[in-house]
Amino acid sequence: MTTQWDGIPSQPERSSWHWVEDASGLRPLLWRGDDWPDALDRREWEDGVVVCAPEDMREAIYFGPVAMPPAVARRFASTRLALAAAQPPHFWEAWRGVS
Repeated sequence: MTTQWDGIPSQPERSSWHWVEDASGLRPLLWRGDDWPDALDRREWEDGVVVCAPEDMREAIYFGPVAMPPAVARRFASTRLALAAAQPPHFWEAWRGVS
């Protein structure tokens, strides 16, 4: 019998890709760690469209981080995290003062 996974990856403080198998199959998912630019989106899983809380992944099987060559890891850190930091604010933040 295997132990149920808690939905938190190894090294949860770092944003990175991890191999996870769930009802959609075995696939890489992005973990948004403590270094994710938008604090509201930290500590969640993203598959490109859907964002999931760790609790939603408890039935999944965790295989570990995706092994990336150093050049790819540097590019991920410089583009994905930089792009996330440059995104415009959420619509409710842009409309402060409007009631």
